[in-house]
Amino acid sequence: MENNKFISIILPVYNGEKYLADSIESCLNQTYRNLELIIVNDCSTDNTFDIANRYAAADDRIRIINNKENKKLPASLNIGHKECKGDFITWTSHDNLYELNALEVLLNEILKENTDIVYSDFVLIDGRGDKLREVQLPGIENIIFGNFIGTCFLYRKEVYQRNNGYNDFFFLVEDYDFWLRSVLHSSYSHVKKTLYYYRKHSESLTNQIITNDNENKLWKENINKMYVNFCKIIMVTDYDKVSELLSNNLTHQKIDLEWIINNHFEIQNFKMKLKQNQNFGKNVLIEKVFLEMIIKVMISDHNHKNNFLRLVFIVKKYASSLDKKNIKTLIKYSFFNFKY
Repeated sequence: MENNKFISIILPVYNGEKYLADSIESCLNQTYRNLELIIVNDCSTDNTFDIANRYAAADDRIRIINNKENKKLPASLNIGHKECKGDFITWTSHDNLYELNALEVLLNEILKENTDIVYSDFVLIDGRGDKLREVQLPGIENIIFGNFIGTCFLYRKEVYQRNNGYNDFFFLVEDYDFWLRSVLHSSYSHVKKTLYYYRKHSESLTNQIITNDNENKLWKENINKMYVNFCKIIMVTDYDKVSELLSNNLTHQKIDLEWIINNHFEIQNFKMKLKQNQNFGKNVLIEKVFLEMIIKVMISDHNHKNNFLRLVFIVKKYASSLDKKNIKTLIKYSFFNFKY
């Protein structure tokens, strides 16, 4: 498919000298050439600026923005978006890489399907760039329970405008919050191709959430605030119970199935609201993801004395979504002493 759409790639970076050159080259070497690369240098103290400046001198598609103070990722994204000129926008990280035809494939898909946002599968690599595994992403209905889109994606500039940008106060969850809010007004499609290399290493923000107590605390706090905001838009009233469920599930807090049973009305109301959304038109998919979450809760406490009553509740409320795999799991953890 031939087109002349202009794409903006935003690359926010803080002290990224180790991998930055490779990331920049993966942007510039795209088979789709009609693009600009906006590097937002977030007050780096290493050789990040020198590396970026060297590439900018050789390729006029690059623009560099230097923050005068460290503003963190969400603010840097907003700075880059306000300067970009693209009809379509994406952003990447200094430690990750695009497949050479990534933008071409993403753009063709978003135009062919006439959607607002497109995302693709990716390859997980280690610090040396060696392949660890391929990751096939789920359907958009799963976005309620976790952020899986924030790797390789492309969206129309109108999506950013409808969202009023990224939330500056949601550091560590800025992308997930963006995708959740986008569900409310924009359509998604999924390219089932691996178009990106996501690097897993000790210095990444993802790893900092796991290993740094302060970052982990902030991540959990912002996850909770994000879900409260989202559920409040969806439900207006009685949103606190659902936001608590979603937050506890994502942050790996203990959830009692009895709590889910007692708050079934609120959860059901939330699902009904979701089913009215253009991205969740297939109602069975929303029921399916909630069923899988509830089964996970049940088997995490499979020694509970009322497992039979729990089984009855799940079968009664989710009968139309049960498949053979679900049924086997329910039987195994309801009547036999299996350890999860």
